[in-house]
Amino acid sequence: MKIILSHSPPSAGGHHWIQDLSAMDSIVENSEATEIIVDSFLSSFGYQNIGSVVGKIISKLRAGGKLVIYENDIDLLSHQYSKTGMDIQDMNSLMFGDTSAIACVLNTEVIIDLLQQAGLQIEEKLINNDTMQSIITARRKRNEN
Repeated sequence: MKIILSHSPPSAGGHHWIQDLSAMDSIVENSEATEIIVDSFLSSFGYQNIGSVVGKIISKLRAGGKLVIYENDIDLLSHQYSKTGMDIQDMNSLMFGDTSAIACVLNTEVIIDLLQQAGLQIEEKLINNDTMQSIITARRKRNEN
């Protein structure tokens, strides 16, 4: 099963759309998902809860499964604002967009640390300068027996 966690409908099909973390248990069992996409979803939770939210998401990922996270990177946004003269309206649009309110800001390193602490292997880390997002691809290690 492939799922996408997002506040807005996905543009392409093929993934079960989940827009509320509390609905996740009724849609996907633990260790069932082969791929999980997390699209600008983590920042809607308080910073103190990010670790448990990431843990909940990872619990749904099967061994060898892929996790892709898209999230605004506050370091990149701050740099663009202070060094390039980014307009404050553009910054607000990127941070708050058309989705639900954000409860925290994150950077790539925080997300990667959480994934590594949970035992995931980071496969790719990209920064998209156009969207100010970090894109992190990780994989749950296969069980070694």
